[in-house]
Amino acid sequence: MDAPLSHRRRFLVLAVFLIATGVLVASGALYVQGLLPARVPSADEPFHYQGYARVLRHVRSDGDVDFASVGRERQALDGFVRSLASFSPHNRPDVFPTSEDALAYWLNTYNALVLQQVVDGYPYLESVRQPWLGRFFWGRAWPVGGERLTLWALEHRVLRAEFADPRIHFALFQAARGGARLDGSHYQPEFLDAQLNDAGRRFVGDQRNVDLDGDTVRLARLFDTYRDDFLTAVPEGRDGNVLQIVWAFLPDTCEERPGCTTRGDLDRACGPRLDRCRITFAPEDWTLPDAAAREPRP
Repeated sequence: MDAPLSHRRRFLVLAVFLIATGVLVASGALYVQGLLPARVPSADEPFHYQGYARVLRHVRSDGDVDFASVGRERQALDGFVRSLASFSPHNRPDVFPTSEDALAYWLNTYNALVLQQVVDGYPYLESVRQPWLGRFFWGRAWPVGGERLTLWALEHRVLRAEFADPRIHFALFQAARGGARLDGSHYQPEFLDAQLNDAGRRFVGDQRNVDLDGDTVRLARLFDTYRDDFLTAVPEGRDGNVLQIVWAFLPDTCEERPGCTTRGDLDRACGPRLDRCRITFAPEDWTLPDAAAREPRP
């Protein structure tokens, strides 16, 4: 009689272990994807961007950030992040009635959370972030309008899923010299279209992101990672060429930045259909865009 009971106990222990493991795995996946609920605290005041706008004064004209000064503005930055727990377009559509209101909110939210996470680890972040880069985007979740969202969930579950605008990839701060850079002002619904176009011009105008050498165009890895998103915006769709997006954001002349690549340069090198050039992708540069550690500009 003891042997069957012993087998049964082992079976029960194994079953409990497997169930517990499945629960842990499932909860971990829900956490990463931002599918867990969060408490919605009562708001102390109406939603606004004033504190976040004050923090952005420490972004330099070239996109580098004075993170030490941002750290001294922790009260303003943290106050804005706390307000996100009470307001979002998901739980308060009355506060964000238009798609421009909603998109501006999510872009500002993402960038503010990246800033907070960098400041939390500054100045030691640079030495530990690169080996754990994935965890930077999915290892921490914030309460946002009744949901717990990681940076990964904000980008993929909200921004990419709800807004068919590839310009968001030029606007999402990655805290990296090889990624989209911050502007000195927050995204505002009434100016959003112009601000997104400016973000595209800043990104494409950086020689590290678009560099023409003969009939070879070296592009930032971002154009490869989000190729399908970009191609949805060109007439040929998935049969199109990502250089069409690049062309759209290049300047006609280099009056403001001598030596830059222009639309005419791309036309002459790649042909009117932009199909004669070879495209290569640059290695990703995850160096922190720290104004205190400036690198010579190319």
